[in-house]
Amino acid sequence: MEIFIVIGVLLYVVIAIDVLQTTLSMQGGGWITSRASHLFWKVFLLISGRNGRFWLLGHTGYLLLTCIVFSWVISLWASLTFILYGIPGAIVESTTKIPADFGELVYYSGYSLSTLGMGDYVATTNIAKLITSFYSFTGLILLTMSVTYFVPVLDAVIVQRQLGVKLRSLGESPQTIIINGWNGENFDRLIGKVEGISDLIIKYSQQHRAYPVVHYFHNRDPDTAVILQLARLFEALQILSCQVSEDIKPAAEDLKPLKVAYKNYFKVIKQVTHFSFDSKEPAWANIAWLQESRLVPEDLKKLELADMEKDQRIFFNSLILLDGWSWENVDPKSS
Repeated sequence: MEIFIVIGVLLYVVIAIDVLQTTLSMQGGGWITSRASHLFWKVFLLISGRNGRFWLLGHTGYLLLTCIVFSWVISLWASLTFILYGIPGAIVESTTKIPADFGELVYYSGYSLSTLGMGDYVATTNIAKLITSFYSFTGLILLTMSVTYFVPVLDAVIVQRQLGVKLRSLGESPQTIIINGWNGENFDRLIGKVEGISDLIIKYSQQHRAYPVVHYFHNRDPDTAVILQLARLFEALQILSCQVSEDIKPAAEDLKPLKVAYKNYFKVIKQVTHFSFDSKEPAWANIAWLQESRLVPEDLKKLELADMEKDQRIFFNSLILLDGWSWENVDPKSS
């Protein structure tokens, strides 16, 4: 029977660590939660046929969050049941003094863990009493942490939706973002928004680090899906930095807050997700429209990016594919 005690103790330790890491560490989800979430998403993505508009993907986030919390509750419940089952006669019926069977131990463990305290079953040994008291105190704390985890996650989802809408207001393609930011003399119309957008991206990134489950709250609308909008603005940033004519190009310092925000975003996503980023570099934006507007030199043929920028574009393309979209959703006119 000792094996059940060992199983129960190990289960408690593993789940307690996972709950604490996921809810309090601010460094991403616990080892189990992170990998289970990734697997959960892959299954839903497969069922959807990798179609970002598929209705089921829009429900993945809250279903996953609910499953995470319920798995914590059930695991803690099971751990106490196993420990008590490994101690024969530790729990008896309060009036008849008949030892509880496995089903009755499940019942006793449930109301002890929830501190309901029905009283129709009681512990007979000091060790059983100590174990029950320990689970009543720590179990209540862990269960409370599990349930309250919903609140900050949903707040982070709201920020994610706000960021998607905010970025969409800049333009529906990288070229449009550039055109909309040009006032006929300079790009002050766009530069004036850089600080606020950078702050919002950084906030979103840090919430993503604290609550990685946010990544799986999928938006089925390509017009406001945050991953598409982030990739679109990043493409516009590369055009502004490397392709726009030198005499009208924004100063590097003006674009620095946005570059820092993206650098932080890339770092966070790589730390808290378990995706493999192995796609090809996507096609470059068609700049013919910008050349006609005399924002990009007409003799500019092909842009050679540094390895870091190439890796970042490949990174974005991988994220987009893993979210059920394609690069055409970022820039329909890419070439």
